[in-house]
Amino acid sequence: MEPINLIFLFGFIGIWIPQAFWAWLSYSAWQYSRKAADELKNLPTPERWPMLSVLIPAYNEEVVIEDTLHAMAAQDYPSASYEVLLINDGSKDDTLAISERLAKIYPCIKIVNVPKGMGGKGKSRTLNNGLPHAKGELIVVYDADSTPEPDCVRLLAQTLIADSSLVAVNGKVRTRNWRDSILTRFIAIEFIYFQWIFQGGRWNRFRLSTLMGTNYVIWRNALDTLGGFDEKSLVDDTEMSFRVFLGSKRIKWVPYAIGWQQDPPSLEVFIKQRSRWTQGNFYVTEKYLPIALRKPFPIGVEIGNNIMCYIMFVPALFWSHVALVLGLLNIAGMTIPGPFVALWGLSFCLYIAQMWFTLSLEKVKPELYFYSVIAYFSYSQVFLIIVVKAAYDMLKSRIKGEGIQWYKTERSKEKK
Repeated sequence: MEPINLIFLFGFIGIWIPQAFWAWLSYSAWQYSRKAADELKNLPTPERWPMLSVLIPAYNEEVVIEDTLHAMAAQDYPSASYEVLLINDGSKDDTLAISERLAKIYPCIKIVNVPKGMGGKGKSRTLNNGLPHAKGELIVVYDADSTPEPDCVRLLAQTLIADSSLVAVNGKVRTRNWRDSILTRFIAIEFIYFQWIFQGGRWNRFRLSTLMGTNYVIWRNALDTLGGFDEKSLVDDTEMSFRVFLGSKRIKWVPYAIGWQQDPPSLEVFIKQRSRWTQGNFYVTEKYLPIALRKPFPIGVEIGNNIMCYIMFVPALFWSHVALVLGLLNIAGMTIPGPFVALWGLSFCLYIAQMWFTLSLEKVKPELYFYSVIAYFSYSQVFLIIVVKAAYDMLKSRIKGEGIQWYKTERSKEKK
């Protein structure tokens, strides 16, 4: 078979298999949206509210930290059983001064300063430094740019307490500054799609869901048993999820506990952030692949999802572009007979249908439907650059014998 035909077939199959799987999950997401609405109506109130500690790791967060702490102090969780720990990792800006001022206003806020020489190693290290100071039976983690809705923490806790099969519950995360740029609109769409499909849809179908780094609650005793947060990982949430899956307990995603966050409005910051996430996923895949071979469910399913995205879909997207360019330049033409143009059109329609279907599960602005179409030709293609950059950076670090390189996402002032 001609090389161009092999390239084309790999691209075609590698795109269609994930697309079909994700379309199936989108229907499952719709089913879960109905179940979750009923669940919220019947969520039991616990006889006793456990002590709950919110952990917020912070390094140079002066742009966002005030709004975050106001939102944390406004939570309707019983005040006698509620504390917020701002873990200051040696910030060089006004993060500490702002936090100390708000701590004087809100008794629930406490400041934990990471001792000099023990910080500067990323989010997991900061969380591990703050954890011994937490009094809670329940631990909630938020990023320093998070502004959860007033009932969010309570709903997370209620869901976890009501189901003994759960070790953690993750809430919905949405983009607060989605109007700031075209990029933030794309990110907002991606978050809606990703969470409904991969969190809600998979929970409904397989009882599988992973932590997302912010807006989640976990039992303290479970966290201690797990040994805290993995300081070698760039994605503390995903790595923690895999350790949870080694046991019998599960993590649940719920759409009714809503948290808001700031996302990067600039392409440079976005690529750096997502490259870190991708390197983290590479690390987790490598770390747990041997276990996945021995434990196909659920570890194997999770690893399979990473393989589908990074080993199948992204390379297939690249090779499909190569086949297209070679054909347009008349360098090489595909000779396999078949209605492939029509099937490509069907693939595009399937993509749009999934996007619009998941957007319809929430009350989004009509303009996001338009941007979801544009994202197919622009935003989605950026992930080719991100994966290549992540693989290059990871390989370079290993050759040089360097440890993980933590990139702290830069914050920006939001448009009002």
